[in-house]
Amino acid sequence: MMFLHGSRQAIVAAIVGLVITVTAFSYLRYQENQVVHDALEAETYSLQRDIRRSLVSHLFVAELLAREWERSDLTIKERWKENADIVTLYYQNVQGITWLNENLNIELIYPQSEQPELLGTHFAKTPLVDKLEASEGNRHAMMGSAGNLGRISSDIAIFVRVEREQNPGFLGFVISLQSLFNNVVRSNISEGFQLSVHSNDELLYQFAGDSSLRDEWSHFHSLQLVGNSWELSVWPTTDHLEQLRGGISLAALVAGLLVTSMLTFVLYILGQSRFKAQQLADSNIELYSEIDERERIEKKMAYLAEHDSLTGLVNRNALKRILGEWLETESPQKKAALLFIDLDRFKEVNDALGHTVGDELLRRVARRITKLAPKSSVLARAGGDEFLLAIAEPDDRESVIKLSEQLLQALDTHFFVDVYELFISASIGVTFADDADFNAEYFIRNADTALYQAKEHGRNTYKVYDKAIHRDLTKKLELVKRLRHAVSKQQLTVYYQPKVELSSRRISGLEALVRWVDEDGTIIPPDEFIPLAEDTGLIIPISEYVMEEAFLQLKQWHELGFDELSMAINISGKQIHLPELVDDIMERVNEARIPPNKVELELTEQVFIENIQSHTRFMHSVREHGMSLAIDDFGVGYSSLSYLKNFPVTSLKVDRSFVKDLPHNEDDATITQAIISLARNLNIQLVAEGIETEEQVEFLLQRECSTGQGFLFSKPVPARKITELLQQYKGLIPIQIA
Repeated sequence: MMFLHGSRQAIVAAIVGLVITVTAFSYLRYQENQVVHDALEAETYSLQRDIRRSLVSHLFVAELLAREWERSDLTIKERWKENADIVTLYYQNVQGITWLNENLNIELIYPQSEQPELLGTHFAKTPLVDKLEASEGNRHAMMGSAGNLGRISSDIAIFVRVEREQNPGFLGFVISLQSLFNNVVRSNISEGFQLSVHSNDELLYQFAGDSSLRDEWSHFHSLQLVGNSWELSVWPTTDHLEQLRGGISLAALVAGLLVTSMLTFVLYILGQSRFKAQQLADSNIELYSEIDERERIEKKMAYLAEHDSLTGLVNRNALKRILGEWLETESPQKKAALLFIDLDRFKEVNDALGHTVGDELLRRVARRITKLAPKSSVLARAGGDEFLLAIAEPDDRESVIKLSEQLLQALDTHFFVDVYELFISASIGVTFADDADFNAEYFIRNADTALYQAKEHGRNTYKVYDKAIHRDLTKKLELVKRLRHAVSKQQLTVYYQPKVELSSRRISGLEALVRWVDEDGTIIPPDEFIPLAEDTGLIIPISEYVMEEAFLQLKQWHELGFDELSMAINISGKQIHLPELVDDIMERVNEARIPPNKVELELTEQVFIENIQSHTRFMHSVREHGMSLAIDDFGVGYSSLSYLKNFPVTSLKVDRSFVKDLPHNEDDATITQAIISLARNLNIQLVAEGIETEEQVEFLLQRECSTGQGFLFSKPVPARKITELLQQYKGLIPIQIA
């Protein structure tokens, strides 16, 4: 619109100039096209006339020769060779001459080398046969398709009835239309024109090198002769089309556009000069308005930078600045306290009822906290469903604890939002300034740490920050960092614990267990880093590494002659959710070239019960591939008998907590006996974990538990020691191995 204000005259001039230019161009182009159409019409008529003249000459000579034969005393055969030579010499389009008797049988053919097999056969395959049969008394030539006399489908034949007392019949010329059209067109067509001939929509002949203008510019002419019809189509080449047009219309178009552009440009410059002058006068007024608006926006931005747009509370950055100011002054405010409040199950409200209800709930939570907050406090929204309540001058620590309890009680009471009655709760982390070394950033961090501990203890509670909590968390983060480094640097190794047949002490299989050997050689216990690996997802690359190493090691033991050994691999809860887990396992099995029936996958009861539907598909897939499936730590989880009945479990591992006090603890003995009986009745193999004494072995053997593992036989050891044990004692456990 700004452009239009100063350019109206230029736009009007441009529109008028374009209209005049286009109109002139259209008129001149129409006249040029008429010239082209006239030229095409003349060329089409000329070619049609030349082709007709050529065909008529062939008809004439055929009739002339037939009348001479009727008057001649010589026989047909006596005149045949001489007349045929003359006709084919002067009429090169005649490719053959033939004589048909009254029964339309072919008696003579010239040249004799052409289609000798037709002699004595009947003239056929053309509507011309019907004309010849009905031609009695007809003295004129008849023309039509050559039928079986033609070489190609486009050839035609001209027949004339010859009435003689002896041997009457039909004189016929076989003419190549392709040759006739070619001779006529090449001799008579003007340069720049192209032609095609059709009969009954069938292309008979085409003289063209460029068919791009055929559909748009073709001129048609119908050629009819002696009951036959052909359609001629003539169109120009691209270059000849431009020559016929002459180019005057294009020159007029270019000239018109050039004049229009120049005039438009001059008027535009004049209009813009006037408009700029007016625009400059208005700019000062707009400048002052913009300055006022910018100041208003800057104030609003400054407010939004430190306030939450939803609740109107200060945000985390603003609170951090306020806390810094409190802690820098020499005042009682250095005894400040900070409560980090997080709403429990708030995400469920958002997911179920939508963000509109969730936002209104946050506003009402903010109002309820504000009512309980002391006068010397500042409430901030940290983001999401988190709030920070800073108290500048609490009476003492007990008053802060009491306030936390009041807040928990208040937030545990229902909220009414629209038509919904909502119930939520909160977790609160409490900290004090002196625990943060009077540093605002540490102050908020400590409150967050205490909040994390509150959530760990079941939610709807509060926890006061303790430096020991921070040390534990720091230690955990450091351990996670070291674990990531260990995984990337392949500092993990695989140990193996034998599974032993209790009666013969023969090693029947091994369980692969990961061990973390630190850079200084110390072994970090699995119960310290495995839970961290589960939380961080590192358990997946760790498990893949253990699986690959264990399968390759099992292949080595098989090659040493211990091909009855099996390998048990622990599957984590994270792994089992991978969609291609079974395919990945089978890929490693095939790469190691070990039998699938020597692989056993172990899941704990807790992992097994979680999402049992998807785990059921996993278990059936494992069994379909020939691998075994064991439930580890059986008895300490759900111990649901239904999955033992319905799912393809091949082995149960009795948890060490039941084996540890055997045979003296009657409760453990009873539970173990029940598990053994259950497994035996369901035809499920049983492995007892944690065997440490011969008394435990004797107890288990008496109750038909045939397989076990534990420190009595061997601790988890490197592959090298297992190899030495297998080779030295031929797969038996001779004594306890430290």
